[in-house]
Amino acid sequence: MLDKLVEFLTRFSNQLMPWVIVEEWNGAVHLRFGKWIQTLRPGLHFKIPFFDSIIECPVITQSINLPSQTLTTLDEQSIVLKSIIRYRVSNVRTYLLKVMHATDVLIDTTQGMIRDIVEVTTWEDLVDVNHQITDEVKEFVVKWGIEVEAVTITDLGIVKSFRIFGDEAHKTTILPIDI
Repeated sequence: MLDKLVEFLTRFSNQLMPWVIVEEWNGAVHLRFGKWIQTLRPGLHFKIPFFDSIIECPVITQSINLPSQTLTTLDEQSIVLKSIIRYRVSNVRTYLLKVMHATDVLIDTTQGMIRDIVEVTTWEDLVDVNHQITDEVKEFVVKWGIEVEAVTITDLGIVKSFRIFGDEAHKTTILPIDI
């Protein structure tokens, strides 16, 4: 019986407390019955147990490594690039309540914008493309409460492309594509 009481208290201790402490590196939203009440800054905040929820997220600078992308430049060079995004949360309410899985949306949007820019840029001009990508992504994602500090291409190289074709008998043929 005592173990059940300890398990209950452990599981619901955050709900039982009439206060919450938001850490210095976090921001939070205060919800009552699932509806937004206020945005919380770091510090001690009071809440009504079981009726109020506090959802926190980091607001300090973070970075995400984007998956490699295989793209074709304007001058028909097949390339592979890898990049990172450095960002921070600028609007906690929007970030937590207006976008589902905001970091996934940031990654997908950034990769799409990188592709759009690379496709209209020659191989030689890719050296100076970081600022253009950063500016376009920064302007686009501000509506999700995200402030992009930089998008940086970390690896870039020309590669040979191959297409794999399978026939009905499950045989595979690899055909090189001229670069």
